[in-house]
Amino acid sequence: MGSTNWLYIAMNFAIVLALLAGVLYVLKRMQSGNLLGMPTRKIKVIEMVSVAPRQKVVLLRVKDQDVLIGVSPQQINAIATFPVSAEELLAEPLQGSAVSEGANSLAPMARKLSAMLAAAQNKDKV
Repeated sequence: MGSTNWLYIAMNFAIVLALLAGVLYVLKRMQSGNLLGMPTRKIKVIEMVSVAPRQKVVLLRVKDQDVLIGVSPQQINAIATFPVSAEELLAEPLQGSAVSEGANSLAPMARKLSAMLAAAQNKDKV
């Protein structure tokens, strides 16, 4: 009878850990703003380079502009702005930023699946 109680406790503990992991996953997705089609952030960090122990150069994308800024503990300076070409806008991931999320690994698969479905629909119509 004693082992049954330990088994029951261990199963309940595993369920609590699984629920905790699920809640943490949902909270992380909500924080990045891409849970169930929520709008993505307006400012995306494209790349960040450390040039000194407490100084960085950051490339941001805001709408159709890339902005290069210098960041230090005392100030933030805009160094340069560059227009973003249409090809770059189409090539960027659908959601999330490139630094925090990495490249969207599902986007190429989604495009392939969409192309396959369109080809199958066209084949059925002919």
